[in-house]
Amino acid sequence: MNARKTTAQIFINQTDVTKDLSPFLREVRYVDNLSGAADTIELQLTDVEKLFIKDWAIERGSTLAVTLIKQNWNDEEETLKLGEFECDEIEFSTPPSVMRVKANSIPDSSYLRQQDESKSFEHVKLSKIAQDIADAAQMELFFEASDDPEIDRAEQGEQSNLSFLENLCRKNYLALKVSDNQIIIFDEKKLDEAEPVLTIRAGDAILKKISIKATLTEIYKSCEVNYQHSKHAEKYSAKIEDPTKETGKILKINRKVNSQAEAEKLAENELREKNKKENTLTLNCTGNFALVAGNVLELKDFGVFDGNFLIEKATHTIGSGYEVRVECRKCLNA
Repeated sequence: MNARKTTAQIFINQTDVTKDLSPFLREVRYVDNLSGAADTIELQLTDVEKLFIKDWAIERGSTLAVTLIKQNWNDEEETLKLGEFECDEIEFSTPPSVMRVKANSIPDSSYLRQQDESKSFEHVKLSKIAQDIADAAQMELFFEASDDPEIDRAEQGEQSNLSFLENLCRKNYLALKVSDNQIIIFDEKKLDEAEPVLTIRAGDAILKKISIKATLTEIYKSCEVNYQHSKHAEKYSAKIEDPTKETGKILKINRKVNSQAEAEKLAENELREKNKKENTLTLNCTGNFALVAGNVLELKDFGVFDGNFLIEKATHTIGSGYEVRVECRKCLNA
């Protein structure tokens, strides 16, 4: 029976270099973000012989693809494919002699980032704008949101396509992730409803460190929207309450809406955005491939902190062992 261990299979420019790098590999660190930031990966290589600043130098712009492989007690293997990244930074330091190779899931050369553009969009679905940007970047679009808002007017003023699309999604309460040559647009509310992939209990052997916080700062009981186009125009008003709260502050919004349905939707989304950070969780535990951004974990035996938490960021580190650090927020039922 073999001991349990986790290793990394590494490809540089589509060539398997795992065997060549393994004697020098100190650490692999992968950061998986739910939205709002690119995923990153970093390799730390021992370089006493100065190989990686001379003959074996890894060039910026190289493609880096990594798969984590876990060997279990029963000789079964689990894999976690991290996708393809572009090497955008190399750093050498001594002592000790270490080369750090850092890579990003959104290449600097990508059409998404490459140039700022100015465009106007009128009366078009958000998915159509996203598809046009994906096609131009030769990327695949996965539009997984149930709501596809129509954009009355949007101005892309000297912005990169990535920045413009991120802002457009944020304004419409949708999340965006770019990974492995894919653009993924989704609704976090659906993720909140998912079943937990793992239950963490107080005293579990896999748990190394935990920090849980509940706050009332910028947290609201309800949200009221009131808007009137002009003195004689129809006034739209809506109020949405958080059913989990008996008392609390009222969030008041005066923003343009064109219908009662829009007013109600705005109130619901604004209340949700404000209250997302009421309960947050950070924990370090023994490595687990299920702990990736977008999955839900359950907390038990922690009293008032019990419940389901959505993973917003997961950092997987392989070195002397395998550890995962996750940053989460409590799933919302409102």
